[in-house]
Amino acid sequence: MEKSSKSSTRPFVIAFGALLLCFIVYLALPLFQSGSSMPVLMSSPDFTLTDMEGNEVQRSAFDGKVQLVEFFFTSCPDICPATTAHMVQMEDALKQKNWFGTQVAFTAISFNSEVDTPEVLAKYAEQMGMDLNGWTILHGDEEVVWDLASNYNISVKKLPDGQFVHTITSLLLIDGKHQVRKVYRMGEEIDREQVLADIEVLVKEAS
Repeated sequence: MEKSSKSSTRPFVIAFGALLLCFIVYLALPLFQSGSSMPVLMSSPDFTLTDMEGNEVQRSAFDGKVQLVEFFFTSCPDICPATTAHMVQMEDALKQKNWFGTQVAFTAISFNSEVDTPEVLAKYAEQMGMDLNGWTILHGDEEVVWDLASNYNISVKKLPDGQFVHTITSLLLIDGKHQVRKVYRMGEEIDREQVLADIEVLVKEAS
């Protein structure tokens, strides 16, 4: 009789355990949906670079803003302009939320200080359709920029013909506390909807 009693209660124990597990998942789901699953990958280092008007720009200029940062050079034949084009296409979605240039900043940092003068950068911005109300385009001494890139685990190498090769994961999503939260592959295959969703998570997280 005792053995039979234990067997009869086992289904109820299993059912109770399953219900308890569902309840825990239900309670935890909002945490995952709110963006808690986007970890902090690294801290964004401080820097001092120069914009196209010759003004010094430091990390503190982006306090409280979500940044999408690309490392690039204007003579890049493929992934750099493709990445910039994707970013430009994201502008409208951010403008509709009144975030572009206020809560979200796009930043482009050139590897090539010798060629990418303010005039060259301005021409690139115009050709690519970059809205400078929300973009900051930076350059600086080669050693300084390369050192900054290396702090993001981005490697750069200059080729004999003056071109560059660099780590393809050179597109960074940085929160308002200067923490890198996502790193994306550059180029044609960028998932703009995913990047915009990630930006939204960080904007809402800050508020």
